[in-house]
Amino acid sequence: MDLHQTLALAVNRPDGDPGWRSLGLLHAAAVVGRFDAVGVAARLASEHQVERAAIDEAALQVVAYGGFPRALEALTVVAHELGQPPQGSADEARSPEQLSADGRRTWDAIYAGNAERVLAQLDGLLPGLDRLVLESAYARILSRPGLALGWRELLGVAALALAGLPRPLESHARGAIHNGFSPSQVQDMLLTCMPLADAHARSVIESAVARLSRKVDPK
Repeated sequence: MDLHQTLALAVNRPDGDPGWRSLGLLHAAAVVGRFDAVGVAARLASEHQVERAAIDEAALQVVAYGGFPRALEALTVVAHELGQPPQGSADEARSPEQLSADGRRTWDAIYAGNAERVLAQLDGLLPGLDRLVLESAYARILSRPGLALGWRELLGVAALALAGLPRPLESHARGAIHNGFSPSQVQDMLLTCMPLADAHARSVIESAVARLSRKVDPK
């Protein structure tokens, strides 16, 4: 079975949205450097009617989880597969004040009651790291208007799962739940990533799925 067939099976499982599953695979594959899978996932997302703007935002968001080089490569692969994007940007010019406010609002929406504690932990790792994370990842990337925050968090879950990073994965799984997704929907995205996971990532995903199974989906 080739990669396209493998990923098509993953995204076309029953009881889920194949387009957004494809978007999660695109984002996660780029974060871990699987650019062969990025192209396949981009085609699958497009075939399942995901808007081009959302596909480009998923590739750009790689900046926050995998850095600029992988984000640029992901955008290049997407453009190769789907053609150049239409002109215009989802992120019109925002003032420094607006960026700062948007970044803090996004942080609070993700971390909720733990927001201040996590910022203090970052500052404890390196003075000023809290401000850097807020200004770079949260203000300039995660608060962009091109994708709803809940979807951005679900993409982050996919990326952190394939990267095999259990602690931030748990934080962003909570962030997805805080922003509109049920535990079972987070599990679904994790399971979608399994075909691209190495042995360590598989272990991380299995543990996360087990934790989420102990939560009760909101009614």
